[in-house]
Amino acid sequence: MAREFKIIPKDWYQKRTLTGKKIEPVHVAIPDYQQVHNHICNMIVSYSDDSLKTLIARVLYNDLNDKWTVDGMEVAVTVIEKSQENALDFFNSQQTG
Repeated sequence: MAREFKIIPKDWYQKRTLTGKKIEPVHVAIPDYQQVHNHICNMIVSYSDDSLKTLIARVLYNDLNDKWTVDGMEVAVTVIEKSQENALDFFNSQQTG
């Protein structure tokens, strides 16, 4: 199974430059992700200003909606499980245009 991490927007935490321009997270990688409730992992976040930050994050499982999330306080993501076939179809469609 391939995993995709979708960033959950957070309004309370906003990172800005000295000029006042908002800096937003654009991509998240979690190399040591394990689908275990309360697992502590590293979250590598790349921002819109091309900076990188490593956060200590926690994997959480919500019984009510049957979803996994990873919370690094500044950035949180929802875990989306994809079957390998769907991932390959997506990759092939990106290659062909």
